[in-house]
Amino acid sequence: MENLQGFLITILSLFTCMVLGFTLSKTKKFSYLSSRNNRFGAIDGIRGYLALSVFFHHYVITYYWKLNQVWQRPPENFFQNLGKVGVAIFFMITGFLFFSRIINKDRAVNWFSLYKSRIFRIYPLYLFSLCAISFFVFSASSFEVSVSAKHLFKEYVKWMFFIGGTINDVSDTKTIIAGVDWTLKYEWLFYLMLPIIFCLNRFVGKLGLIFLGLVAVYTYIYPIRVGYFSSEYLIYFAIGAAAYPLSAYINAYLNYDHLLVSTLSLFLVAILLIYPHTLDSFHVIMMAALFILVASGNSIFGILSARASVLLGEISYSIYLLHGVVLYFIFTYWSPTKISNLTLSEYALFLPIVSFVVVVISAITFLLIERPAIKAGKNFTLKSIKGRFLPRKVS
Repeated sequence: MENLQGFLITILSLFTCMVLGFTLSKTKKFSYLSSRNNRFGAIDGIRGYLALSVFFHHYVITYYWKLNQVWQRPPENFFQNLGKVGVAIFFMITGFLFFSRIINKDRAVNWFSLYKSRIFRIYPLYLFSLCAISFFVFSASSFEVSVSAKHLFKEYVKWMFFIGGTINDVSDTKTIIAGVDWTLKYEWLFYLMLPIIFCLNRFVGKLGLIFLGLVAVYTYIYPIRVGYFSSEYLIYFAIGAAAYPLSAYINAYLNYDHLLVSTLSLFLVAILLIYPHTLDSFHVIMMAALFILVASGNSIFGILSARASVLLGEISYSIYLLHGVVLYFIFTYWSPTKISNLTLSEYALFLPIVSFVVVVISAITFLLIERPAIKAGKNFTLKSIKGRFLPRKVS
């Protein structure tokens, strides 16, 4: 679908999401967004588009999966880059945000609060998605257990650590969620590395951070695989971390929201999406350049600071984690039409409708699961644990 029609349908779908995002942002449930301070330039606004780009990527993969029975790279570079660039920049955002929290030598780091916030931010919606996966898995098995209780327990333990795999010997288990769970284990790997980064910065200084950066570059060029992890993804977190001091420097000498800077950012987006050698060194350098400009505050002609963008960014985790479940429900479980009977162009016409459904469901799960969990995490303290599980003294 590397043609004008495919591109236009993608833009139409993106516009549909933006209109819906703007409409939702005006509702009472999301009214708090208008009074919230813009925390990190245009980063909040780009999240939603990254999640949608991964969704568009998997939408096309779903077509070829149904056609060829293999879940693999789409032949179109445009749709391949949508997914890979989206994930890579998500990793950069993580590197940027959390490096900024531990880099200040004059400020103590509350490690309990940091890891607590990550657990309450990631796991509640993830557990919901795992329940959805389980429903489809056992539905495909006529609600019969095909493996031993011990084996089933081990399968769920792997999912709890974001390793994935089959459940109840159903081969399509990971495709139900479009395989997006793999990125969460890299997010947690980076979180667990934060104390190391903190100590190197505190006791060695910039040389320690430069050493880690060089290690990330080396292991990107010469990947090392240990267990379920590959070192090639560390470069994206390193770029995000490096973008934090660089963005401060750019802010001091450059009008980051100037028309020319926005034009450059848009040009970089175009290059990233049409480039044929996904995630090679040139591609990564272009991504780094775009991310540094966005992290510095460039909103790409005001798009990333618009109400619709902020709303889509707010529900981006739901979009990212649940779009695969929506695709599986529509085109496998419910299956109103058999994809293999459609041409890719015909199948693409459903994208704006499915995009609408994904955003609506994501907004609902954000309000019902994500936001309450975030609030619960803020109120969760060690004192609350003691008060709940330890007997009170009687005077």
